[in-house]
Amino acid sequence: MNRVIKRAVILFGIFAAALLAYFFLSGRDSGKEQVVYVDMGEASLPAVSVEMFGRKTNPMAGYVQEVDNRAAGNSLTVLPEDRALAVLIEKGGDAVTGISYEIRTMDRERLIERTVLEQWEENGEELRAVLPIQNLLNREQEYLLRLDLNTEKHGIVHYYTRILWTENEGVSAMLDLAVDFSARTFDYEQAKELTTYLETSSAEDNSSFGTATIRSSFSHLTWGDLGMQPAGQVQVTLKELDGIMSCVQLSYLAERKNGEDETEYYQVEENFTMKWNSLRIYLMDYDRQVNQIFQGKQTDYTGKRILLGITRDERVEVKKSPDGNVLAYRTNRDLWSYDQKEQRGARVFSFRSSDITDPRNYYGQHDVSILSVADSGDVDFLVYGYMNRGNHEGSMGIVGYHYDSGQNALEELYYIPYTGSYETLEDDLQQLVYRNEQGMLYLYVDHAIYGIDLKSRENIVVADALEEGCYAVSADRSRIAWQEGGSRYDSESLSLMDLNTGEKREIRGDSGKYVRVLGFVGSDLVYGTADREDVWMVNGRVRDLPMESIRIINAQMQEETSYEKPGYYISEVQVEESRIHLSRVSKTGGSYI
Repeated sequence: MNRVIKRAVILFGIFAAALLAYFFLSGRDSGKEQVVYVDMGEASLPAVSVEMFGRKTNPMAGYVQEVDNRAAGNSLTVLPEDRALAVLIEKGGDAVTGISYEIRTMDRERLIERTVLEQWEENGEELRAVLPIQNLLNREQEYLLRLDLNTEKHGIVHYYTRILWTENEGVSAMLDLAVDFSARTFDYEQAKELTTYLETSSAEDNSSFGTATIRSSFSHLTWGDLGMQPAGQVQVTLKELDGIMSCVQLSYLAERKNGEDETEYYQVEENFTMKWNSLRIYLMDYDRQVNQIFQGKQTDYTGKRILLGITRDERVEVKKSPDGNVLAYRTNRDLWSYDQKEQRGARVFSFRSSDITDPRNYYGQHDVSILSVADSGDVDFLVYGYMNRGNHEGSMGIVGYHYDSGQNALEELYYIPYTGSYETLEDDLQQLVYRNEQGMLYLYVDHAIYGIDLKSRENIVVADALEEGCYAVSADRSRIAWQEGGSRYDSESLSLMDLNTGEKREIRGDSGKYVRVLGFVGSDLVYGTADREDVWMVNGRVRDLPMESIRIINAQMQEETSYEKPGYYISEVQVEESRIHLSRVSKTGGSYI
Protein backbone atom coordinates (compact mmCIF):
# COMPACT_ATOMS: atom_id res chain seq x y z
CA MET A 1 0.00 0.00 0.00
CA ASN A 2 2.84 2.39 0.83
CA ARG A 3 4.26 1.77 -2.64
CA VAL A 4 0.93 2.66 -4.24
CA ILE A 5 0.63 5.85 -2.17
CA LYS A 6 4.26 6.79 -2.93
CA ARG A 7 3.66 6.34 -6.68
CA ALA A 8 0.45 8.38 -6.49
CA VAL A 9 2.25 11.20 -4.69
CA ILE A 10 5.04 11.23 -7.30
CA LEU A 11 2.53 11.35 -10.19
CA PHE A 12 0.54 14.03 -8.39
CA GLY A 13 3.71 16.07 -7.94
CA ILE A 14 4.57 15.86 -11.64
CA PHE A 15 1.10 16.91 -12.77
CA ALA A 16 0.81 19.62 -10.12
CA ALA A 17 4.18 21.04 -11.19
CA ALA A 18 2.99 21.16 -14.80
CA LEU A 19 -0.17 22.96 -13.69
CA LEU A 20 1.77 25.49 -11.64
CA ALA A 21 4.26 26.12 -14.43
CA TYR A 22 1.52 26.69 -16.98
CA PHE A 23 -0.62 28.97 -14.86
CA PHE A 24 2.38 30.89 -13.55
CA LEU A 25 3.66 31.64 -17.03
CA SER A 26 0.27 32.41 -18.49
CA GLY A 27 -0.77 34.38 -15.41
CA ARG A 28 1.95 36.96 -16.02
CA ASP A 29 -0.14 38.31 -18.88
CA SER A 30 -3.52 37.78 -17.25
CA GLY A 31 -4.09 41.51 -16.98
CA LYS A 32 -4.04 41.86 -20.76
CA GLU A 33 -6.98 41.11 -22.99
CA GLN A 34 -5.74 38.31 -25.22
CA VAL A 35 -7.55 36.17 -27.72
CA VAL A 36 -5.38 33.51 -29.31
CA TYR A 37 -7.17 31.87 -32.20
CA VAL A 38 -5.99 28.46 -33.25
CA ASP A 39 -4.60 27.64 -36.67
CA MET A 40 -4.33 23.87 -36.90
CA GLY A 41 -2.15 23.78 -39.98
CA GLU A 42 -1.08 20.46 -41.45
CA ALA A 43 0.64 17.73 -39.44
CA SER A 44 4.37 18.35 -39.85
CA LEU A 45 6.22 15.92 -37.57
CA PRO A 46 8.11 13.17 -39.39
CA ALA A 47 6.34 9.79 -39.49
CA VAL A 48 8.51 6.85 -38.42
CA SER A 49 8.12 3.10 -38.80
CA VAL A 50 10.44 0.09 -38.80
CA GLU A 51 11.32 -2.45 -41.44
CA MET A 52 10.52 -5.85 -39.97
CA PHE A 53 10.60 -9.09 -42.00
CA GLY A 54 10.69 -6.97 -45.15
CA ARG A 55 7.46 -5.21 -44.21
CA LYS A 56 6.84 -1.64 -43.10
CA THR A 57 5.44 -2.04 -39.59
CA ASN A 58 5.04 -0.44 -36.16
CA PRO A 59 4.23 3.20 -37.00
CA MET A 60 5.37 5.46 -34.16
CA ALA A 61 4.01 8.84 -33.14
CA GLY A 62 6.55 11.59 -32.55
CA TYR A 63 6.75 13.29 -29.14
CA VAL A 64 8.33 16.69 -28.54
CA GLN A 65 8.42 15.87 -24.83
CA GLU A 66 9.61 12.93 -22.75
CA VAL A 67 6.82 10.50 -21.87
CA ASP A 68 6.76 7.72 -19.31
CA ASN A 69 6.41 3.99 -19.91
CA ARG A 70 2.63 4.24 -19.89
CA ALA A 71 2.78 6.21 -23.15
CA ALA A 72 5.93 4.70 -24.68
CA GLY A 73 6.31 1.26 -26.17
CA ASN A 74 2.88 0.68 -27.72
CA SER A 75 4.56 -1.55 -30.30
CA LEU A 76 7.02 -4.45 -30.17
CA THR A 77 9.79 -4.67 -32.78
CA VAL A 78 11.52 -8.00 -33.37
CA LEU A 79 15.17 -7.42 -34.28
CA PRO A 80 16.87 -9.17 -37.19
CA GLU A 81 19.49 -11.74 -36.26
CA ASP A 82 22.34 -9.25 -36.78
CA ARG A 83 20.35 -6.62 -34.77
CA ALA A 84 20.73 -4.07 -37.64
CA LEU A 85 17.31 -2.46 -37.44
CA ALA A 86 16.14 -0.37 -40.41
CA VAL A 87 13.87 2.59 -39.66
CA LEU A 88 11.86 4.44 -42.31
CA ILE A 89 11.28 8.17 -41.85
CA GLU A 90 8.78 10.22 -43.87
CA LYS A 91 9.92 13.80 -43.37
CA GLY A 92 6.47 15.34 -43.70
CA GLY A 93 6.78 19.09 -43.32
CA ASP A 94 10.05 19.12 -41.39
CA ALA A 95 13.70 18.48 -42.28
CA VAL A 96 15.74 15.92 -40.34
CA THR A 97 19.27 17.08 -39.47
CA GLY A 98 20.37 14.35 -37.06
CA ILE A 99 19.48 10.82 -35.90
CA SER A 100 20.42 9.07 -32.66
CA TYR A 101 18.96 6.38 -30.44
CA GLU A 102 19.23 4.91 -26.98
CA ILE A 103 18.21 1.56 -25.51
CA ARG A 104 17.23 1.04 -21.89
CA THR A 105 15.76 -1.71 -19.77
CA MET A 106 11.97 -1.53 -19.58
CA ASP A 107 12.10 0.13 -16.17
CA ARG A 108 14.49 2.72 -17.69
CA GLU A 109 16.88 2.20 -14.79
CA ARG A 110 19.79 0.93 -16.90
CA LEU A 111 21.17 2.44 -20.10
CA ILE A 112 22.25 -0.30 -22.53
CA GLU A 113 23.38 1.76 -25.51
CA ARG A 114 23.40 5.32 -26.81
CA THR A 115 24.53 5.88 -30.42
CA VAL A 116 24.61 8.82 -32.84
CA LEU A 117 24.25 7.88 -36.52
CA GLU A 118 26.71 9.38 -38.94
CA GLN A 119 24.88 8.54 -42.15
CA TRP A 120 21.57 7.47 -43.61
CA GLU A 121 19.95 7.15 -47.02
CA GLU A 122 17.66 9.81 -48.43
CA ASN A 123 15.19 9.22 -51.24
CA GLY A 124 12.93 12.20 -51.82
CA GLU A 125 10.65 12.62 -48.82
CA GLU A 126 11.74 9.34 -47.17
CA LEU A 127 14.86 8.53 -45.16
CA ARG A 128 16.13 5.05 -44.39
CA ALA A 129 18.47 4.65 -41.45
CA VAL A 130 19.99 1.46 -40.06
CA LEU A 131 20.55 1.28 -36.31
CA PRO A 132 23.69 -0.81 -35.63
CA ILE A 133 22.45 -2.16 -32.30
CA GLN A 134 25.34 -3.63 -30.34
CA ASN A 135 25.59 -7.16 -28.97
CA LEU A 136 24.65 -6.07 -25.45
CA LEU A 137 21.11 -7.43 -25.35
CA ASN A 138 19.86 -10.61 -23.71
CA ARG A 139 17.77 -12.80 -25.97
CA GLU A 140 14.07 -13.09 -25.16
CA GLN A 141 14.17 -9.91 -23.04
CA GLU A 142 12.29 -6.76 -24.00
CA TYR A 143 14.02 -3.37 -24.01
CA LEU A 144 12.81 0.16 -24.70
CA LEU A 145 14.20 1.85 -27.81
CA ARG A 146 13.95 5.62 -28.13
CA LEU A 147 14.78 7.08 -31.53
CA ASP A 148 15.63 10.79 -31.50
CA LEU A 149 15.34 12.95 -34.63
CA ASN A 150 16.84 16.42 -34.73
CA THR A 151 14.48 18.53 -36.83
CA GLU A 152 14.59 22.11 -38.07
CA LYS A 153 11.11 23.13 -36.91
CA HIS A 154 10.46 21.06 -33.80
CA GLY A 155 13.92 20.46 -32.36
CA ILE A 156 14.39 16.94 -30.94
CA VAL A 157 11.46 14.60 -31.53
CA HIS A 158 11.25 11.24 -29.71
CA TYR A 159 9.85 7.95 -31.08
CA TYR A 160 9.41 4.83 -28.96
CA THR A 161 9.09 1.08 -29.48
CA ARG A 162 9.89 -2.00 -27.44
CA ILE A 163 12.50 -4.28 -29.03
CA LEU A 164 13.08 -8.00 -28.69
CA TRP A 165 15.98 -10.14 -29.92
CA THR A 166 14.45 -13.57 -30.38
CA GLU A 167 14.77 -16.73 -32.44
CA ASN A 168 10.98 -17.02 -32.70
CA GLU A 169 10.36 -18.12 -36.28
CA GLY A 170 6.58 -17.69 -36.38
CA VAL A 171 6.32 -13.91 -36.06
CA SER A 172 6.66 -13.16 -39.76
CA ALA A 173 4.00 -15.72 -40.67
CA MET A 174 1.56 -14.31 -38.12
CA LEU A 175 2.02 -10.78 -39.46
CA ASP A 176 1.44 -12.09 -42.99
CA LEU A 177 -1.74 -13.85 -41.90
CA ALA A 178 -3.20 -10.71 -40.31
CA VAL A 179 -2.57 -8.61 -43.44
CA ASP A 180 -3.85 -11.33 -45.79
CA PHE A 181 -6.94 -12.01 -43.64
CA SER A 182 -7.88 -8.32 -43.66
CA ALA A 183 -7.39 -7.92 -47.42
CA ARG A 184 -9.53 -10.98 -48.22
CA THR A 185 -12.54 -9.65 -46.28
CA PHE A 186 -13.01 -7.08 -49.08
CA ASP A 187 -13.37 -9.82 -51.72
CA TYR A 188 -16.23 -12.30 -51.23
CA GLU A 189 -14.64 -15.07 -53.28
CA GLN A 190 -11.16 -14.77 -51.75
CA ALA A 191 -12.69 -14.58 -48.30
CA LYS A 192 -14.01 -18.14 -48.60
CA GLU A 193 -10.54 -19.37 -47.68
CA LEU A 194 -10.95 -17.68 -44.30
CA THR A 195 -13.77 -19.93 -43.12
CA THR A 196 -11.29 -22.33 -41.53
CA TYR A 197 -10.42 -19.58 -39.01
CA LEU A 198 -13.99 -18.58 -38.12
CA GLU A 199 -16.16 -19.77 -35.24
CA THR A 200 -19.47 -18.48 -36.59
CA SER A 201 -22.24 -18.50 -34.00
CA SER A 202 -25.97 -17.93 -34.47
CA ALA A 203 -25.98 -16.11 -31.12
CA GLU A 204 -23.62 -13.40 -32.39
CA ASP A 205 -25.09 -9.94 -32.99
CA ASN A 206 -24.70 -9.11 -36.70
CA SER A 207 -26.98 -6.07 -36.64
CA SER A 208 -24.24 -3.44 -37.03
CA PHE A 209 -21.10 -3.33 -39.13
CA GLY A 210 -19.52 -1.30 -36.34
CA THR A 211 -18.21 -4.53 -34.85
CA ALA A 212 -17.20 -7.89 -36.29
CA THR A 213 -15.64 -10.83 -34.45
CA ILE A 214 -14.45 -14.35 -35.08
CA ARG A 215 -18.04 -15.45 -34.33
CA SER A 216 -19.71 -13.14 -36.89
CA SER A 217 -21.48 -14.47 -39.94
CA PHE A 218 -19.51 -14.79 -43.16
CA SER A 219 -21.61 -12.08 -44.82
CA HIS A 220 -21.03 -9.72 -41.91
CA LEU A 221 -17.28 -10.35 -41.98
CA THR A 222 -17.15 -9.56 -45.71
CA TRP A 223 -19.03 -6.24 -45.33
CA GLY A 224 -22.37 -7.47 -46.71
CA ASP A 225 -23.44 -5.36 -49.69
CA LEU A 226 -21.76 -2.14 -48.51
CA GLY A 227 -19.19 -2.22 -51.30
CA MET A 228 -16.44 -1.29 -48.85
CA GLN A 229 -12.82 -1.04 -50.03
CA PRO A 230 -9.57 -0.05 -48.26
CA ALA A 231 -8.32 3.51 -48.79
CA GLY A 232 -4.75 4.61 -48.13
CA GLN A 233 -2.03 2.61 -46.41
CA VAL A 234 -2.65 -0.16 -43.89
CA GLN A 235 -0.68 0.37 -40.69
CA VAL A 236 0.54 -2.90 -39.16
CA THR A 237 1.58 -3.04 -35.49
CA LEU A 238 2.91 -5.97 -33.51
CA LYS A 239 1.48 -5.31 -30.05
CA GLU A 240 2.61 -8.36 -28.06
CA LEU A 241 4.61 -11.57 -28.47
CA ASP A 242 4.64 -14.27 -25.82
CA GLY A 243 6.30 -17.42 -27.07
CA ILE A 244 4.07 -18.79 -29.81
CA MET A 245 1.26 -16.29 -29.12
CA SER A 246 1.04 -12.85 -30.69
CA CYS A 247 -1.28 -9.85 -30.88
CA VAL A 248 -1.30 -7.85 -34.13
CA GLN A 249 -3.24 -4.69 -34.85
CA LEU A 250 -4.16 -3.22 -38.26
CA SER A 251 -5.37 0.35 -38.66
CA TYR A 252 -6.55 1.91 -41.90
CA LEU A 253 -9.23 3.87 -43.71
CA ALA A 254 -11.95 2.27 -45.81
CA GLU A 255 -14.30 3.90 -48.28
CA ARG A 256 -17.57 3.25 -50.11
CA LYS A 257 -20.01 5.00 -52.42
CA ASN A 258 -23.43 5.76 -50.94
CA GLY A 259 -26.74 6.01 -52.77
CA GLU A 260 -25.95 9.55 -53.93
CA ASP A 261 -22.61 8.36 -55.36
CA GLU A 262 -20.77 10.26 -52.62
CA THR A 263 -17.63 8.82 -51.03
CA GLU A 264 -17.90 7.91 -47.36
CA TYR A 265 -14.84 7.20 -45.22
CA TYR A 266 -14.50 4.85 -42.28
CA GLN A 267 -11.79 4.27 -39.69
CA VAL A 268 -11.13 0.58 -39.22
CA GLU A 269 -9.14 -1.15 -36.50
CA GLU A 270 -8.60 -4.91 -36.50
CA ASN A 271 -7.04 -6.87 -33.65
CA PHE A 272 -5.76 -10.43 -34.10
CA THR A 273 -4.70 -12.89 -31.41
CA MET A 274 -2.83 -15.82 -33.00
CA LYS A 275 -1.08 -19.01 -31.97
CA TRP A 276 1.68 -20.46 -34.14
CA ASN A 277 3.04 -23.94 -34.64
CA SER A 278 5.02 -25.52 -37.45
CA LEU A 279 1.89 -26.94 -39.12
CA ARG A 280 -0.47 -23.96 -39.08
CA ILE A 281 -1.47 -20.72 -37.37
CA TYR A 282 -4.56 -20.68 -35.19
CA LEU A 283 -6.66 -17.53 -34.97
CA MET A 284 -7.59 -17.45 -31.28
CA ASP A 285 -9.52 -14.17 -31.41
CA TYR A 286 -10.43 -11.47 -33.90
CA ASP A 287 -12.13 -8.12 -33.42
CA ARG A 288 -12.91 -5.39 -35.97
CA GLN A 289 -14.12 -1.93 -34.92
CA VAL A 290 -15.49 0.47 -37.56
CA ASN A 291 -16.37 4.16 -37.12
CA GLN A 292 -17.65 6.32 -39.95
CA ILE A 293 -16.05 9.74 -40.41
CA PHE A 294 -18.95 12.17 -40.18
CA GLN A 295 -18.74 14.78 -42.95
CA GLY A 296 -21.73 17.00 -42.12
CA LYS A 297 -23.34 16.86 -45.55
CA GLN A 298 -26.85 18.21 -45.98
CA THR A 299 -28.16 14.68 -46.37
CA ASP A 300 -26.80 13.84 -42.89
CA TYR A 301 -29.50 16.07 -41.35
CA THR A 302 -33.10 14.94 -41.76
CA GLY A 303 -35.63 16.84 -39.69
CA LYS A 304 -34.63 16.44 -36.04
CA ARG A 305 -32.35 13.52 -36.79
CA ILE A 306 -28.60 13.57 -37.38
CA LEU A 307 -27.40 10.50 -39.28
CA LEU A 308 -23.98 9.62 -37.87
CA GLY A 309 -23.69 6.38 -39.83
CA ILE A 310 -21.77 3.36 -38.54
CA THR A 311 -20.32 4.13 -35.14
CA ARG A 312 -20.32 2.82 -31.58
CA ASP A 313 -22.45 4.37 -28.85
CA GLU A 314 -19.46 5.08 -26.59
CA ARG A 315 -17.94 7.25 -29.32
CA VAL A 316 -20.93 9.64 -29.23
CA GLU A 317 -21.61 12.46 -26.74
CA VAL A 318 -24.34 15.13 -27.03
CA LYS A 319 -25.07 18.32 -25.05
CA LYS A 320 -27.76 20.95 -25.61
CA SER A 321 -27.76 24.71 -25.11
CA PRO A 322 -30.05 26.00 -22.30
CA ASP A 323 -32.86 26.80 -24.75
CA GLY A 324 -32.45 23.38 -26.38
CA ASN A 325 -31.88 24.76 -29.87
CA VAL A 326 -28.14 24.21 -30.37
CA LEU A 327 -26.63 20.75 -30.12
CA ALA A 328 -22.93 20.00 -29.65
CA TYR A 329 -22.08 16.41 -30.43
CA ARG A 330 -18.90 14.36 -30.50
CA THR A 331 -18.62 11.53 -32.96
CA ASN A 332 -15.50 9.53 -33.70
CA ARG A 333 -13.23 12.07 -31.89
CA ASP A 334 -14.58 15.02 -33.90
CA LEU A 335 -16.78 17.77 -32.46
CA TRP A 336 -19.71 19.28 -34.35
CA SER A 337 -22.55 21.68 -33.58
CA TYR A 338 -26.01 21.95 -35.09
CA ASP A 339 -28.44 24.88 -34.96
CA GLN A 340 -31.89 23.28 -35.24
CA LYS A 341 -33.73 26.51 -36.13
CA GLU A 342 -31.28 27.54 -38.80
CA GLN A 343 -30.71 23.89 -39.80
CA ARG A 344 -27.01 24.61 -39.99
CA GLY A 345 -24.19 22.33 -38.90
CA ALA A 346 -20.55 23.25 -38.27
CA ARG A 347 -17.42 21.24 -37.56
CA VAL A 348 -16.09 22.69 -34.33
CA PHE A 349 -12.93 20.62 -33.93
CA SER A 350 -11.06 17.83 -35.70
CA PHE A 351 -7.48 16.74 -36.19
CA ARG A 352 -8.39 15.63 -39.72
CA SER A 353 -7.05 17.81 -42.49
CA SER A 354 -7.61 18.18 -46.22
CA ASP A 355 -5.70 14.91 -46.78
CA ILE A 356 -8.06 12.63 -44.94
CA THR A 357 -5.89 9.58 -45.71
CA ASP A 358 -2.78 10.93 -43.92
CA PRO A 359 -2.33 8.51 -40.96
CA ARG A 360 -0.92 11.29 -38.76
CA ASN A 361 -4.33 12.99 -38.82
CA TYR A 362 -6.30 10.01 -37.57
CA TYR A 363 -3.89 8.65 -34.95
CA GLY A 364 -6.55 7.75 -32.41
CA GLN A 365 -4.89 8.61 -29.10
CA HIS A 366 -7.04 11.62 -28.20
CA ASP A 367 -10.65 12.51 -27.53
CA VAL A 368 -13.01 15.41 -26.88
CA SER A 369 -15.09 16.24 -23.80
CA ILE A 370 -17.89 18.83 -24.10
CA LEU A 371 -18.09 21.26 -21.18
CA SER A 372 -20.92 23.63 -22.14
CA VAL A 373 -23.04 24.89 -25.05
CA ALA A 374 -24.42 28.44 -25.17
CA ASP A 375 -27.65 29.55 -26.87
CA SER A 376 -25.46 31.60 -29.21
CA GLY A 377 -23.84 28.39 -30.46
CA ASP A 378 -20.54 28.97 -28.62
CA VAL A 379 -19.01 25.76 -27.22
CA ASP A 380 -16.42 25.17 -24.51
CA PHE A 381 -14.68 21.82 -24.58
CA LEU A 382 -11.52 19.86 -23.80
CA VAL A 383 -9.23 17.96 -26.13
CA TYR A 384 -7.03 15.49 -24.28
CA GLY A 385 -4.37 12.96 -25.18
CA TYR A 386 -1.89 13.11 -28.07
CA MET A 387 -2.01 16.27 -30.17
CA ASN A 388 -1.87 15.21 -33.84
CA ARG A 389 -1.33 18.75 -35.13
CA GLY A 390 -1.78 22.37 -34.19
CA ASN A 391 -0.01 24.48 -31.55
CA HIS A 392 0.95 21.48 -29.43
CA GLU A 393 1.67 18.92 -32.14
CA GLY A 394 3.56 15.95 -30.72
CA SER A 395 2.60 16.65 -27.09
CA MET A 396 0.49 14.79 -24.56
CA GLY A 397 -1.83 16.97 -22.54
CA ILE A 398 -5.18 18.65 -21.98
CA VAL A 399 -6.22 21.67 -24.03
CA GLY A 400 -9.21 23.87 -23.20
CA TYR A 401 -10.91 25.51 -26.20
CA HIS A 402 -13.67 28.05 -26.73
CA TYR A 403 -15.51 27.93 -30.05
CA ASP A 404 -16.83 31.30 -31.20
CA SER A 405 -19.84 30.49 -33.36
CA GLY A 406 -20.15 34.02 -34.75
CA GLN A 407 -16.59 34.01 -36.09
CA ASN A 408 -16.43 30.25 -36.65
CA ALA A 409 -13.07 30.30 -34.83
CA LEU A 410 -11.31 28.41 -32.05
CA GLU A 411 -9.70 30.15 -29.09
CA GLU A 412 -7.24 28.24 -26.92
CA LEU A 413 -7.85 28.96 -23.23
CA TYR A 414 -5.26 26.77 -21.53
CA TYR A 415 -2.92 23.85 -22.04
CA ILE A 416 -1.85 21.37 -19.34
CA PRO A 417 1.04 19.01 -20.26
CA TYR A 418 0.88 15.34 -19.31
CA THR A 419 3.47 12.56 -19.56
CA GLY A 420 1.37 9.41 -19.16
CA SER A 421 -0.58 7.38 -21.69
CA TYR A 422 -3.80 8.37 -23.43
CA GLU A 423 -5.58 5.33 -21.98
CA THR A 424 -4.70 6.35 -18.41
CA LEU A 425 -5.70 9.97 -19.01
CA GLU A 426 -8.98 8.90 -20.59
CA ASP A 427 -9.82 6.65 -17.63
CA ASP A 428 -9.03 9.49 -15.22
CA LEU A 429 -11.09 12.13 -17.01
CA GLN A 430 -14.03 9.76 -17.29
CA GLN A 431 -14.06 9.83 -13.50
CA LEU A 432 -14.44 13.61 -13.34
CA VAL A 433 -14.57 16.55 -15.75
CA TYR A 434 -16.90 19.28 -14.55
CA ARG A 435 -17.21 23.03 -15.08
CA ASN A 436 -19.62 25.08 -13.01
CA GLU A 437 -21.34 28.36 -13.91
CA GLN A 438 -18.73 30.39 -12.00
CA GLY A 439 -15.98 29.20 -14.37
CA MET A 440 -14.35 26.61 -12.10
CA LEU A 441 -13.13 23.49 -13.87
CA TYR A 442 -12.60 20.30 -11.88
CA LEU A 443 -10.51 17.38 -13.18
CA TYR A 444 -9.46 14.01 -11.80
CA VAL A 445 -5.92 13.20 -12.98
CA ASP A 446 -3.25 10.90 -11.50
CA HIS A 447 -5.02 10.11 -8.22
CA ALA A 448 -5.83 13.77 -7.50
CA ILE A 449 -8.70 16.21 -8.02
CA TYR A 450 -7.77 19.67 -9.29
CA GLY A 451 -9.82 22.83 -9.37
CA ILE A 452 -8.91 25.44 -12.00
CA ASP A 453 -10.35 28.97 -11.98
CA LEU A 454 -10.57 29.75 -15.67
CA LYS A 455 -10.99 33.48 -15.02
CA SER A 456 -8.08 34.14 -12.66
CA ARG A 457 -6.07 31.13 -13.93
CA GLU A 458 -5.44 30.02 -10.38
CA ASN A 459 -5.53 26.34 -9.48
CA ILE A 460 -6.02 24.37 -6.30
CA VAL A 461 -5.56 20.77 -5.28
CA VAL A 462 -8.92 19.66 -3.91
CA ALA A 463 -7.75 16.18 -2.89
CA ASP A 464 -4.67 14.10 -3.62
CA ALA A 465 -3.22 10.60 -3.16
CA LEU A 466 -6.68 9.12 -3.74
CA GLU A 467 -6.72 5.35 -3.67
CA GLU A 468 -9.26 3.41 -5.70
CA GLY A 469 -12.31 2.71 -3.59
CA CYS A 470 -11.91 5.70 -1.27
CA TYR A 471 -13.63 8.37 -3.38
CA ALA A 472 -16.85 8.72 -5.37
CA VAL A 473 -18.40 11.11 -7.90
CA SER A 474 -22.13 11.67 -8.39
CA ALA A 475 -23.71 10.73 -11.72
CA ASP A 476 -24.06 14.37 -12.79
CA ARG A 477 -20.43 15.04 -11.67
CA SER A 478 -21.56 17.94 -9.44
CA ARG A 479 -20.67 16.32 -6.09
CA ILE A 480 -17.60 14.43 -4.95
CA ALA A 481 -16.71 12.67 -1.71
CA TRP A 482 -13.42 11.23 -0.53
CA GLN A 483 -11.90 9.67 2.55
CA GLU A 484 -9.25 11.74 4.26
CA GLY A 485 -5.84 10.17 4.71
CA GLY A 486 -5.73 8.32 1.39
CA SER A 487 -6.39 4.89 2.89
CA ARG A 488 -9.43 2.74 2.21
CA TYR A 489 -9.80 0.94 5.54
CA ASP A 490 -8.69 3.35 8.29
CA SER A 491 -10.21 6.76 7.58
CA GLU A 492 -11.74 8.63 10.50
CA SER A 493 -13.41 11.28 8.34
CA LEU A 494 -14.59 11.94 4.82
CA SER A 495 -15.13 15.14 2.87
CA LEU A 496 -18.15 15.98 0.75
CA MET A 497 -17.93 18.82 -1.76
CA ASP A 498 -20.52 20.54 -3.94
CA LEU A 499 -18.69 21.56 -7.11
CA ASN A 500 -21.34 24.12 -8.05
CA THR A 501 -20.89 26.15 -4.88
CA GLY A 502 -17.41 25.04 -3.80
CA GLU A 503 -18.83 24.23 -0.35
CA LYS A 504 -16.95 21.48 1.47
CA ARG A 505 -18.31 19.58 4.46
CA GLU A 506 -16.80 16.96 6.73
CA ILE A 507 -18.34 13.77 8.06
CA ARG A 508 -16.63 12.14 11.02
CA GLY A 509 -17.27 8.77 12.56
CA ASP A 510 -18.04 8.41 16.25
CA SER A 511 -15.20 7.68 18.65
CA GLY A 512 -13.48 4.45 17.65
CA LYS A 513 -15.25 4.34 14.28
CA TYR A 514 -14.03 4.47 10.69
CA VAL A 515 -16.02 5.79 7.70
CA ARG A 516 -16.04 4.60 4.08
CA VAL A 517 -17.23 6.30 0.89
CA LEU A 518 -19.47 3.92 -1.08
CA GLY A 519 -21.02 6.00 -3.88
CA PHE A 520 -23.95 8.23 -4.80
CA VAL A 521 -27.64 7.59 -5.44
CA GLY A 522 -28.45 10.59 -7.59
CA SER A 523 -26.87 13.42 -5.60
CA ASP A 524 -27.25 11.64 -2.24
CA LEU A 525 -24.08 10.28 -0.66
CA VAL A 526 -23.89 6.67 0.43
CA TYR A 527 -21.30 5.92 3.13
CA GLY A 528 -20.63 3.28 5.72
CA THR A 529 -19.42 3.20 9.31
CA ALA A 530 -17.30 0.47 10.89
CA ASP A 531 -15.69 -0.24 14.23
CA ARG A 532 -11.89 -0.20 14.36
CA GLU A 533 -11.96 -3.59 16.05
CA ASP A 534 -13.78 -5.18 13.11
CA VAL A 535 -10.89 -4.96 10.62
CA TRP A 536 -10.66 -8.30 8.80
CA MET A 537 -7.05 -9.49 8.79
CA VAL A 538 -5.76 -12.46 6.74
CA ASN A 539 -2.09 -13.50 7.04
CA GLY A 540 -1.20 -10.16 8.57
CA ARG A 541 -2.87 -8.11 5.81
CA VAL A 542 -6.13 -6.19 5.78
CA ARG A 543 -8.63 -8.02 3.60
CA ASP A 544 -11.68 -5.89 4.30
CA LEU A 545 -13.39 -3.63 6.80
CA PRO A 546 -16.95 -4.98 7.23
CA MET A 547 -19.35 -2.17 8.11
CA GLU A 548 -22.01 -2.14 10.81
CA SER A 549 -24.21 0.45 9.09
CA ILE A 550 -24.91 2.11 5.73
CA ARG A 551 -26.20 5.69 5.63
CA ILE A 552 -27.58 7.92 2.88
CA ILE A 553 -27.50 11.71 3.27
CA ASN A 554 -28.86 14.41 0.98
CA ALA A 555 -27.37 17.73 -0.13
CA GLN A 556 -28.51 19.38 3.11
CA MET A 557 -26.56 16.76 5.12
CA GLN A 558 -29.82 15.24 6.33
CA GLU A 559 -30.04 11.46 6.64
CA GLU A 560 -32.51 10.03 4.16
CA THR A 561 -32.27 6.44 5.32
CA SER A 562 -29.91 3.91 6.87
CA TYR A 563 -29.43 0.17 7.09
CA GLU A 564 -28.03 -1.87 9.98
CA LYS A 565 -28.91 -5.15 11.63
CA PRO A 566 -27.46 -6.49 14.89
CA GLY A 567 -25.17 -9.48 14.37
CA TYR A 568 -24.61 -8.76 10.68
CA TYR A 569 -21.93 -6.78 8.87
CA ILE A 570 -21.88 -5.38 5.36
CA SER A 571 -18.80 -6.27 3.27
CA GLU A 572 -19.26 -5.56 -0.44
CA VAL A 573 -21.47 -2.67 -1.55
CA GLN A 574 -22.36 -1.84 -5.16
CA VAL A 575 -24.26 1.36 -5.97
CA GLU A 576 -25.96 1.25 -9.37
CA GLU A 577 -28.13 4.26 -10.18
CA SER A 578 -31.02 4.01 -7.67
CA ARG A 579 -30.19 0.51 -6.37
CA ILE A 580 -27.73 -0.53 -3.67
CA HIS A 581 -26.57 -4.15 -3.54
CA LEU A 582 -25.21 -5.36 -0.20
CA SER A 583 -23.26 -8.47 0.71
CA ARG A 584 -23.61 -9.42 4.37
CA VAL A 585 -21.23 -11.38 6.57
CA SER A 586 -21.29 -12.53 10.18
CA LYS A 587 -18.37 -12.59 12.57
CA THR A 588 -16.86 -15.86 13.85
CA GLY A 589 -13.93 -15.15 16.14
CA GLY A 590 -11.41 -13.13 14.15
CA SER A 591 -12.88 -14.06 10.79
CA TYR A 592 -16.09 -13.58 8.82
CA ILE A 593 -18.40 -15.82 6.82
